[in-house]
Amino acid sequence: MSSIEPTAISRHRTPDLITGYRLEKLVGTGGMGEVHKATQLSLGRTVAVKLLNPELAKDPSFIARFQKEAAALAALSHPHVVSIVDKGNTTTTYYLVMEFVDGPSLRELMRTPPQDSPVLLRRMLEICRAIEYAHGRGVIHRDLKPENILLDQQAGGIAKVSDFGLASFLDDANASSRYALTSTHVSMGTVSYMAPEQRVDAKSADARADIFSLGVILYEMFTGEVPLGTFDLPSRRRPGLDPRVDGIVTRCLKPDPADRYQTVTALITDLEPLVPGSLPSLAPLRLTRMQRFRHAMRRLVGATLRAAAVVVVLAALAVLGVAWLRAGERRPAVAPGAAIMADLGPPSPRTGTGRLETGAEKRKVVLGEGPDAPSVLVAGRPVAFEEKALVFPAVDGQSRVGRARLDVVGLEGDIAELTARVRADAPPPTFSRRARAMLYGPAPEPVAALMLVGSTGRYVALLHNGAGAPLALEWALGERRGTMLGLASPEGEARLELSLDADGVLQAYVGSGKDRRAIAEPLDLGPGWQEQFGGAPTPAFGCVEGTCRAEGLTYAVRRAPPLPVEAPVAVSPPPTRTVAVAVPTKAVVPPKRVATPPPPPKRQPIKQPPPKPPKRR
Repeated sequence: MSSIEPTAISRHRTPDLITGYRLEKLVGTGGMGEVHKATQLSLGRTVAVKLLNPELAKDPSFIARFQKEAAALAALSHPHVVSIVDKGNTTTTYYLVMEFVDGPSLRELMRTPPQDSPVLLRRMLEICRAIEYAHGRGVIHRDLKPENILLDQQAGGIAKVSDFGLASFLDDANASSRYALTSTHVSMGTVSYMAPEQRVDAKSADARADIFSLGVILYEMFTGEVPLGTFDLPSRRRPGLDPRVDGIVTRCLKPDPADRYQTVTALITDLEPLVPGSLPSLAPLRLTRMQRFRHAMRRLVGATLRAAAVVVVLAALAVLGVAWLRAGERRPAVAPGAAIMADLGPPSPRTGTGRLETGAEKRKVVLGEGPDAPSVLVAGRPVAFEEKALVFPAVDGQSRVGRARLDVVGLEGDIAELTARVRADAPPPTFSRRARAMLYGPAPEPVAALMLVGSTGRYVALLHNGAGAPLALEWALGERRGTMLGLASPEGEARLELSLDADGVLQAYVGSGKDRRAIAEPLDLGPGWQEQFGGAPTPAFGCVEGTCRAEGLTYAVRRAPPLPVEAPVAVSPPPTRTVAVAVPTKAVVPPKRVATPPPPPKRQPIKQPPPKPPKRR
């Protein structure tokens, strides 16, 4: 709610001036008091508190006018009328607590650059419907002007009519006497927007006075000025405006009330065709005093019956809970894979983003990113595509199992690998889930399944049961059925993998890179393992209970490389004649070796001394 006067001077107010509310800041001032943004402490919501000026709070006529606005708002409940929350008084003043409208007034919007004609016409239609509703409940506003029309930005800029302080009541003698503020031949309102008869005698003005004010507002919205005396038609002041607007404005501004629209419903009938995409409105029924009394009694009786029904239902739930505890009733245990592969009704095709690779040696499908649009057949629970993930949101009701199978063909090969980042989370607690837990016991833990699915209910499923529970490998391949428990599930998201080699050895893994670990013992399906599935299997993702998510789901197959061919061995031609030699059966003992002594060492020849020379005689 914007300030009523942009130059309003904030006055200090203690935050706890009103019990149960905390005043935050002053957002506007007017002739009767101030409007503060406040917080309702019991609900923690933002509200608007309108305080009557303490000096005026001493005047009974202004107190009555303040009470009159509260009574008018209490009689109205419409999306284009500001709703009342509470009223009361303190030792110094009176207050009204109303819905807080976070947005500017129509007056402030008129000071900005002009908006498109369809937007202005739609906003005028919203204002007219609010006044049509008020007239149908016997309330005449009598002070319609741009300052009293607020635009709720949080609700898309819809218009809301406020300030019913000068309103009058039709066909209600008690209200008229209780809030008789207008004396005969007294003018009340804003002169520029008042009908001629209201300027002379506000007490005798009827619903047609509001129609005059609506015509002034409509003219000002398109031209930026109020029509005074002889005025130009709106289409002359605003090029391109539908000329039918001229006729509507002219008829609203007729000096004689008998020449104007007699009801706002008739005005709306002419205005609706000019608003693109508007729905025709139904005229509200005019309620008499007796009809309003009957409606109040019906509401009271209805509230009493609803309260009694709640008591009966709670009692029945308590009886059923005791009976279940005594009988020990439990839900039958069903293997998750079997539950996912059960008859979940006819599948419906969904198209998501992905990539298909159909090479000669390797074929691959990736779900979640890519230029292609692979089809997914969904059965049971609905499925959603969130960026790169396939998600089964939590649901209530009978269908707590979902299956999404990729509808792809041509993925045949001797080696297959299915991977995805999988997560399983319990659903948030709600009243209905708590009630079912009381009646039938705790709901099973959520299970997400990465699967290879064949024909006639044949499958292999790698099950993720949430944090702490063991991962499991479950299979049903004709007569071969079983389950192996493996490692504990990691907390949060887990990368799961199903791998089949050319010899038909199936292995399940968790993690990637250095952290990649086998979950359980390998499952040997043998060569030609496709026959175990009844043909080439297709990848699928399943969910039981809770919320299940698979991101980056990838399935790849390829042909095993052919065995290497050995080179031929060259064989020499056989001899022309072959002699067969009999081999004795008795082993021949080789002769013992006799140690021979080493030869004697050779003697060195003795050297003869040289001959002595003859003696000389």
